[in-house]
Amino acid sequence: MRDADFDELYIQFSDKIYKYFYWQVKDPYLAEDFTAEVFTRAWKNWKRFKPDFSKAWLYRIARNFLIDYFRKEKGKKEFSLETSIEEGIEPSYDEDLIEKIQNDSDISDLHKAIDSLPENLKEVVILRFIEELSGKEVGEILNITEVNVRVLQYRGLQKLKEIYKNEK
Repeated sequence: MRDADFDELYIQFSDKIYKYFYWQVKDPYLAEDFTAEVFTRAWKNWKRFKPDFSKAWLYRIARNFLIDYFRKEKGKKEFSLETSIEEGIEPSYDEDLIEKIQNDSDISDLHKAIDSLPENLKEVVILRFIEELSGKEVGEILNITEVNVRVLQYRGLQKLKEIYKNEK
């Protein structure tokens, strides 16, 4: 693979990987750092890269990185977008999306509802509906079958409906 191919991969997926991290950690700086780490790891393994699986490959690197991060950080203070804003931290990726999240109470409510899901359902909901990945791609990322993705996606949506129903 050529270096130019990696540049194209970065341009095509960096904002998407950032958004995935942002929905998971709710900290723009961490999301930026994590995104950089994913592409650093991808670059180190560039020679073994298979072009047909670029999106799934990057999300799998991102997911594995996030799992390692949460294991290391278990029990430490969580960051939030609200805290970041109060401290004057503004995100540099996809600022329109983040501004919409800050200003739109429906999205804020959705964010809270998704956070309350069990981790396996949360991951599937974020990858399927926020990242808009196919069931097959989510299965490749999570190392589960496409049928399992559909089951988890159904359960996640049911749980979200239940959460919204209880709030009203």
